[in-house]
Amino acid sequence: MAPEDRSRVVGEGAGGDRTVAIDQIAEDLLIAQIAAAAKEQGGLTLISEEVGRASLEGGGTPFLAVDPIDGSLNAKRGIPYFATSVAVADGPEMGDVYLGFVHDYATGNEFTAERGRGAWLNGQRLPKVHTGRSLRLVAIEGAYPHRMAAAAVALEGVLRLRMIGALALSLCTVATGWADGMVGLAGARSVDVAAGQLIASECGATVSTPGVPLEGYPLDVTTNRYITACVNPSHSEWLARAVQAARAADG
Repeated sequence: MAPEDRSRVVGEGAGGDRTVAIDQIAEDLLIAQIAAAAKEQGGLTLISEEVGRASLEGGGTPFLAVDPIDGSLNAKRGIPYFATSVAVADGPEMGDVYLGFVHDYATGNEFTAERGRGAWLNGQRLPKVHTGRSLRLVAIEGAYPHRMAAAAVALEGVLRLRMIGALALSLCTVATGWADGMVGLAGARSVDVAAGQLIASECGATVSTPGVPLEGYPLDVTTNRYITACVNPSHSEWLARAVQAARAADG
């Protein structure tokens, strides 16, 4: 699709954002597959960015928290760094997520995780991250210029910052150890991070929502929370300070 076709506004999503064509097409394709699975296994509850919450074949468990296009701004501009994120949970909160899947369209990489069993990249088990590493390279999401400026001061001492534009992919860079940490400078919906946080956690990374418990983060499309992840747990407070600085910059 040409960028002007990808970015054509076709409605408003359940979370209040404008729905563009590429979001709608991706969600329609994904829901068709999920609906078939629901029919086979006897019902499930879908939480998706555009449609919101839907009971398929009677609803109930499992809960599927999906973001058909994570990194929508990249996708509609034609920048290849975006992903599909799918998380499966046995309850309505982040702590209930037990399966995670992220497909990276730029590289074709597929990240998967199962609670308590580990994580995989393209079917190969990912090793645990080295938790003693320095915080040298940090992935930034929600990089609005004024927030970025404030957060950069709080991250003084970090060697480099990277801005991918897709929360799920940034979490996966921490899972693999490609980045030493990531910090979201804007509130994230659970569908953006449900799969990625499990993948990172199963690799031994510390994933947090500063100020509130990660486990109670509701699987919906209206709650927004800030999220951080790091390979060295001692850096979690450092990243939380960057979040605080970014929020203060909003005035």
